[in-house]
Amino acid sequence: MRKIFILIISVPLLAFSSCKEENKKIRIGVLPVIDTLPLVVAQSENIFKEAGVDVELVNFNSALERDAALASGNLDGQFCDLVAALLQMKSGVDIKIVLESYHTSPDNIVFALLASPNSQIKTIGDIGNNEVAISIGSVIEYFLDRILLSNNLDPSKVKRVEVKAIPVRMQMLMSDSLKLALLPEPLASKAIKGGAKLIADDRKLDTSATVIVFKKDFIEKNSLVLSKFLIAYNRAVEKINKNSESYKDLMVSKINFPVDLKESYKIPFYKSAALPSERDIKMVNDWLQQKGMISQTLDYKSITWFPEKL
Repeated sequence: MRKIFILIISVPLLAFSSCKEENKKIRIGVLPVIDTLPLVVAQSENIFKEAGVDVELVNFNSALERDAALASGNLDGQFCDLVAALLQMKSGVDIKIVLESYHTSPDNIVFALLASPNSQIKTIGDIGNNEVAISIGSVIEYFLDRILLSNNLDPSKVKRVEVKAIPVRMQMLMSDSLKLALLPEPLASKAIKGGAKLIADDRKLDTSATVIVFKKDFIEKNSLVLSKFLIAYNRAVEKINKNSESYKDLMVSKINFPVDLKESYKIPFYKSAALPSERDIKMVNDWLQQKGMISQTLDYKSITWFPEKL
């Protein structure tokens, strides 16, 4: 009888544990950038709810605030770039990469090297002694170096100046206070529309740009919930890719996309949920080591997670 009694109370406990996981709300920190459009669509069109997952997108205006919220335990995961993800791991934040948000494409620019409207710089070979305005030690500098290398230029020979705030960087470029700057979309398109000259960009790099990460303990306790999250993400990706033009108004209202660029901007093709390649993560890891920002080589399997079957 005692064995039977134990079996009877064990089943409800297992059921309770399963329900507890299924009801867990996922809090994800996001920035107002085009890479997060699948997340925004999945939430706006109740795709997450239909998949049986409760997601709250927590908006931040700066990566610093977003990272602090994750480190303090106020978020379960976040949207970020690979450089930021690896630096957080180095600082002790126990996270894993769960999916690649955006991968560079021959059809869309993520980062662009621009010359000011009235400068005499017309090609990347004209850089000379001019400084490039960037954010030092960030994904901006990583992409600058990758763009320079792809154009057979030695990154160590190119001078750079720190201008952290992207809107200020753009303003200084457009006023000719700076001759060169690396800007992300959509500000790159806005600057070009205003007269800035496109010198080079990332379209031929074929590399990961942004990712979504989650806390390790959250993954361990909520693997089923995360699988549902990824299924919903894929449904949103399918809807965007099928009719991207219909999401331009949402793009403007939810991620602060410039309304004057809405008609001309081509929404990128989004890939279904998958991890960034080991090669892409290693390239970022190697770059951070060269810059003296990380000492160790991170193990790919230890810092990534993806369900065996989706």
